[in-house]
Amino acid sequence: MERKLRYIWWAVLVILIIGAIWKLFLPYGSKAYIEKSDLNREIVVYLTGAVAKPGLIKLAVASRLDDALKQAQPLPEADLAGINPAEKLKDGQKIVVPFKEQSQAGTATQNTGEAGADQANRSTTASTGKININTAGAAELDKLPGIGPALAERIIQYRTEYGPFSQPEDLQNVSGIGPKTYEKMSTQVTVQP
Repeated sequence: MERKLRYIWWAVLVILIIGAIWKLFLPYGSKAYIEKSDLNREIVVYLTGAVAKPGLIKLAVASRLDDALKQAQPLPEADLAGINPAEKLKDGQKIVVPFKEQSQAGTATQNTGEAGADQANRSTTASTGKININTAGAAELDKLPGIGPALAERIIQYRTEYGPFSQPEDLQNVSGIGPKTYEKMSTQVTVQP
């Protein structure tokens, strides 16, 4: 009986040694293995607006907005100063490349990026005196009470990431704009052209 018990202990010891060697030389599940598999994955983003090739774009996981812009080919009238080419992209993200502001009857206007949209619908302040938060650039948004350059950029970033605002109150979804800040500007903003 004692001899049988000794064989069992030796068998257990051999199995443990084999398991340790396996773990040492074949690092399955290690950080290096996981990082390598992440590099082989890709993300898909949707690019639209002032680009020659709008649509879905497949990129590597660690891609930047600049990589997507190279594939979509921005048009000459694209306002690239209004976006951050160094922005890291994530899977499923929607990016709208804005058009440059154009002069129409002495009033500043900006394209929304929708192909074939009526030029009159792009005016941000012409007819109502209100700023259209879906088409305004950073300079126009900065004119709103309680909004500085940083918040103006956050509004544009939010709009780029989540699409156009459906109602002015949606501004409160932007980080840094609470009910009090929104109340200061509520009479000066619109989502209608």
